[in-house]
Amino acid sequence: MHVSPFGDIMASLRRGAITPKTNIKTPTDIGAIIRARRQDRALSQQALADRAGVSRKFLIDLEAGHERAELGKTLAILAALGLSLEATDPIPRGRDYDPARRDYAQTFTELLANRDFEFAIKMLADYATASLKAGKPLLQRSPRLKDPHWSAALAGITNYTAHRLGQPAPSWTRRIKPLDTAWMPSPTGTSENP
Repeated sequence: MHVSPFGDIMASLRRGAITPKTNIKTPTDIGAIIRARRQDRALSQQALADRAGVSRKFLIDLEAGHERAELGKTLAILAALGLSLEATDPIPRGRDYDPARRDYAQTFTELLANRDFEFAIKMLADYATASLKAGKPLLQRSPRLKDPHWSAALAGITNYTAHRLGQPAPSWTRRIKPLDTAWMPSPTGTSENP
């Protein structure tokens, strides 16, 4: 007798619980698919949560179709069940789409010139995360920003990532004058001193 590793999938297909390709349009749709696959595999919510490295509460909410489910955790649950998401468009390639290859100096220069301060704040966090993931500060040259506050913020984050990675900070960070007072970037572009 030959047992196929796809037996549970085929049983689900025969029952109509899962179709070969399913359009997922709502959080409730993906929750129903995850619940059906979990039940087909005779897994308790706790067993699946443990396998995926998430909390049982997260899985309960996901199966219930809650809209605020974190994508990374959702993908972990899908992987634990042998499921994946498929896009109809190819994954974009190139510097604009790969955080490790993005030209952060140019990105910050353009964002600040366009007064898109809210997105610039988000990019500060993205820059730090991408640098840590890449294993090096990704701003190796000075962004040459006109605003000393933003220059100091980028130099500080660059120094922080270099320190966390046990590396020397790029030389441009030593040329940036530290701020005399505390400063927080504001989505409106105005300086905020806490």
